[in-house]
Amino acid sequence: MRWKIPLSRHWSFRWLAVALVCGNALYVPLLGVSSDGPLVYAIKDARIVTVTGGTLAKGTVLIRDGLIESVGERVQIPPDARVLEGAGLTVYPGLIDAHAEIALEQPQQAGQRQTRPGSGQPSPPPSLENKMSPDKLAADQLKVDEATFEKYRNAGITTALTIPRRGIFIGQSALINLAGEKAAQLVVQSPVALHIGLESTGGFREYPSSLMGVISYIRQTLYDAQHYQLERQRYQATRRGMRRPEMNNALEALQPVIAGRLPVVMVAQEAKEIHRAIELAEEFKLKCIISGATESAQVAELLRAKQIPVLLSLNFPTEPRDADPEADTPVRVLRQRAEAPKAAAMLQRAGVKFAFTSGFMSDPKDFIKNAAKAVKAGLAEADALKALTINAAEIFGVAEQLGSIEAGKIANLLVTDGDLFNEKATIKYVFIDGRQFEIKKEPSRATPAGEQPPVDATGMWNLTVETPQGAVQVTANVQQSGTTLGGTISSLFGEASISSGSIRGRTVQFAASINIGGQPTKVEFDGTIQGDSINGTVSVSGQGSFPFSGTRPK
Repeated sequence: MRWKIPLSRHWSFRWLAVALVCGNALYVPLLGVSSDGPLVYAIKDARIVTVTGGTLAKGTVLIRDGLIESVGERVQIPPDARVLEGAGLTVYPGLIDAHAEIALEQPQQAGQRQTRPGSGQPSPPPSLENKMSPDKLAADQLKVDEATFEKYRNAGITTALTIPRRGIFIGQSALINLAGEKAAQLVVQSPVALHIGLESTGGFREYPSSLMGVISYIRQTLYDAQHYQLERQRYQATRRGMRRPEMNNALEALQPVIAGRLPVVMVAQEAKEIHRAIELAEEFKLKCIISGATESAQVAELLRAKQIPVLLSLNFPTEPRDADPEADTPVRVLRQRAEAPKAAAMLQRAGVKFAFTSGFMSDPKDFIKNAAKAVKAGLAEADALKALTINAAEIFGVAEQLGSIEAGKIANLLVTDGDLFNEKATIKYVFIDGRQFEIKKEPSRATPAGEQPPVDATGMWNLTVETPQGAVQVTANVQQSGTTLGGTISSLFGEASISSGSIRGRTVQFAASINIGGQPTKVEFDGTIQGDSINGTVSVSGQGSFPFSGTRPK
């Protein structure tokens, strides 16, 4: 029997039957051919918000082999396309988180490299060894983290700029799509920028312990890079009779930075930090981007004059859920809470280009919700959408690939039932590299009272809170009586009593008031216990929310 197999230019299936052996089918996988369904999709009769080319009231987006093949009102749908009825739905470009920390392996341990050799300068203390990594590529640390990717996709985020959050010279970021079977398939662009943190490393116990010390360290390192460049150039010009300079990976990685070829993302929250970042950029002629920028509205005119773009955090400071209504809250904290959602509109009015970042928020679902708060605070919806899409693509140099719905671009799309910034809208699908993902509803967390008895939370817990300034170690001595928790927590800020502590099932909540910078500050822990491990989120009054994890030694 002769088999006739019709072939076309675009086709996909899991296995090809090539022979029959002893009456049983022998199947051989086709290498290089997708096994995830059709490569051709047509989203038909949907409202299409292209971002750069206006809005189509009723049109079709045709996707082929991971790219947008065509978009318009009269697109011909080919017979090999899988058609999605888009009536009543809206198609947006996939959202871009302009600064996150996802899909990364654990950072290497301190002490594995020299931090700043060269130019006769003494090496910094060992505590800085994992804070000086300009040659570290995020793309080399990538791992496929499907559970995290799903959380981001469920929030409409298809792309993210990823980089570790700790350190001063942190490393070089990668822009990744949030789907793929292998780490190499995630990368859209690498490297994107060198990231530098301006915040001190955690108090008087570590060097540098102040903003002035951090700036001094950064400045000296950049001078070292310039000196290293001059030594290399002099040796290349006259090799005979000269001792060759020692190779230094860290200083070598800074060469495209001081030459202005690789942008520098400076993580700065307060106005004074942003001023210092701009001064550094001016001094060394760096191509600067500011990230975080909680108080960027205060220096909006300066940012516009210097043409410095901003990656604006949507991790707005909020009041803890169990805050004492009679407690005095510092005026500065109250001002931060009130002004944070207004910053985007103020930057827009000043003419500063900005893109939204999650700011390392614990729940990606807050990404759109907080962007909607910026809209309510005065930002136009069209500008908010640009800050979630094309602005980030332009800042990162990938506007020919991402950020809008145009023919030839990567097929990263978001399909909603309702307007994106309407709290009643739901996300139906996302497409990443032309692959369709349905949004899964999260199971309800509600548990009838008494159905699940509380676990035992008693004991000494060693907790690590991940903050933009670095990891903060906390010890919680938890005492339990029924569903009520008490005890103390200890950290570099001293010891405080646990208040408002409770446990339901495996979920624990407790709060404490600690002294930070002479001000009483409410912190609230919300976590889930699994055996002798705990994971969750800690909310710091006026500062936002941060993830934490910990263990209970046996």
